[in-house]
Amino acid sequence: MKRSEIFFNALKLPIDFSAAIAAFFAAKTIRLHPDWLAGFQTPADTNLDFAGFTEFAGISAGILVLIFAWNGLYRMRTANFGKDSRKIIFLTFAWLLLISAYFFFRREFFFSRLALVYSGVLTIIFIIAGRILINLVQRIFWKLNIGTTKALIIGTNPNSLLLGKFLEHNPRYRFAGFVEVGKLPHEFPQKPIGEINDFEKIVRRRKIGEIILASRKLSNEKMRELLAFCRVNHLEFSFVPDLLEVPQKNVDVETVAGVPLITLRPTPLTGWGRVWKRIFDLTAGVLFLILSAPIWLVTALAIKIDSSGPIFFTRKDDGAKVIRVGKHGKSFCFVKFRSMRAKSDSLRYSKELAAKNIRKNSPLVKIENDPRITSVGKFIRKYSIDELPQLLNVLTGKMSLVGPRPHLPEEVEKYKPHHRRVLEIKPGITGLGQVSGRSDLNFEEEVALDTWYIENWSIWLDLKILWKTVGVVLFPKHRE
Repeated sequence: MKRSEIFFNALKLPIDFSAAIAAFFAAKTIRLHPDWLAGFQTPADTNLDFAGFTEFAGISAGILVLIFAWNGLYRMRTANFGKDSRKIIFLTFAWLLLISAYFFFRREFFFSRLALVYSGVLTIIFIIAGRILINLVQRIFWKLNIGTTKALIIGTNPNSLLLGKFLEHNPRYRFAGFVEVGKLPHEFPQKPIGEINDFEKIVRRRKIGEIILASRKLSNEKMRELLAFCRVNHLEFSFVPDLLEVPQKNVDVETVAGVPLITLRPTPLTGWGRVWKRIFDLTAGVLFLILSAPIWLVTALAIKIDSSGPIFFTRKDDGAKVIRVGKHGKSFCFVKFRSMRAKSDSLRYSKELAAKNIRKNSPLVKIENDPRITSVGKFIRKYSIDELPQLLNVLTGKMSLVGPRPHLPEEVEKYKPHHRRVLEIKPGITGLGQVSGRSDLNFEEEVALDTWYIENWSIWLDLKILWKTVGVVLFPKHRE
């Protein structure tokens, strides 16, 4: 899911909350000025100025947002305005009944019942108006080609034709065309842009972002190859049912142009999962940064006293920035406390050190008893203190607290296709592999663990891994 789509879907929550509060205050103002509405007089016993009105409005608005969330109004998907509007009207009236029941059982009423009716009507108007505004802004973005997805349909049959017409008239998509599977039906009105054997070339040449499989003519093996290709290249993959065995997790089902469509999500870290993980990273990252500040100071002094050179390892021997590969293969500047002698990074591929590489059948390089490491470096590596500056990468959004470890560009170049699955999400300071054996694991085992994490992510899993990381750091084994 694109970042802009997540932003606009997430924006609904604070706008709905603000709209509900604004509705309460607007209703209060109208009730206190009945001359604005012909035929009403201000009652002598109105209690709209009671001290707890603001608190009541905030709590009530929060409850409404929770009701909306429980009923799927904040799901990360392309909104159906008509369906969502009907839900908003129904759930807002249910919310008003809940408020009325609360006051009934308390045998008191803090403010005008007429104002409560005004609040409900205005809440519906304000929230729907907010949704319309979000939709208009999003459509403007789409017209500017921001947040759109280039889609490709595999198959040439009635279902694929219906889907193609839908994509052509949907501003969220830029429809690339059809890929032919087998013989093209004579009645098919559009010319395909290529055949299934040229699929990968078409995707790369036309920069496709979403694949829709609508053909029953492919073998199971070929369909699995397509799915694997989409996973490796971070493409969204949907299919018309009855083509593949549907997995139990990370699946969205919807009807498009009358055709049932199943979308396979590569990870729960799309939509709200991505939002919650980012909030968690920012909150916990700032906390860890504050708590670890004294360790930063002591480490910086120790590095300076122990050896000449910079405190942080941010530049290679030739002055170029230290780079790691992150989400979707995008490079970012990496920072650690310096644990080796200055100007010794380029020696990692020398003949002398290459002979000490204990991961010869892996894309990674790990030197046993690395002579470049300083005295202080051995200590800070043993307790993972050298990785504390990566909190800065977390706060800037390039890394996460938990995720697959980031690797060097030259290491990623040696990845096999299935290894690139770990690039589906942001890399982490720690991860499932780091708390499950670290140096004792071979690369394939590490990838398998990271892939399981990607497919089964949850906030609770992150908390569990962070808790285990504390134990691994305090009681290190088999580590340099």
